[in-house]
Amino acid sequence: MTVLALHGFTQRGTMWAEVTAAAGGEWTTPDLPGHGAEPACDWDEAVAAIGAALAGRAAPRCLVGYSMGGRLALAATLAHPGLVERLVLVSAGPGLPTAKDRRRRRREDDRLAAHIEEVGMAAFAREWLARPMFAGLQVRSPEWRAADLAARAGNRAAGVAEALRRLGPGAQPYLGDRLGELPMPVLVVAGEGDGKY
Repeated sequence: MTVLALHGFTQRGTMWAEVTAAAGGEWTTPDLPGHGAEPACDWDEAVAAIGAALAGRAAPRCLVGYSMGGRLALAATLAHPGLVERLVLVSAGPGLPTAKDRRRRRREDDRLAAHIEEVGMAAFAREWLARPMFAGLQVRSPEWRAADLAARAGNRAAGVAEALRRLGPGAQPYLGDRLGELPMPVLVVAGEGDGKY
């Protein structure tokens, strides 16, 4: 089985290195738009690009996504169901159900994006990883945490900020009412401390 794996916000495709080494097989782990050297794009363009990447893979195809990558993976699977035989969503949901929720989230994401541009990526990466949702990473070695921080800090602030504006939950259409359209097996994964998912 060939696997296309999509990372989360502020990460890089290299975040999957441990998983790919443990799982084996043929994995592609690209940087998402606005991350690494990839230019930012809007939601529909990102979904289309994922579909094109899937079309270039040999079957059977598995699509895996974490957080932002999971939301994009779900959207790409709904847009191109014939290209995905297995879908794995890690700490990812179908989006915000109401237009009011999405407007509120867009305002929050706009403020956070402006903050990223103001403080720069290195400072923001430290702030981001200090959030309670990442407390579980403290069990990892200091070397692992330093490498994770360096990978995130290596992104361009302008790219990550634009990714948040254009690919964040406020920009995503709600997909919860379309989950019944998924014809393939779907595995939804969340850690025991992940109360949100």
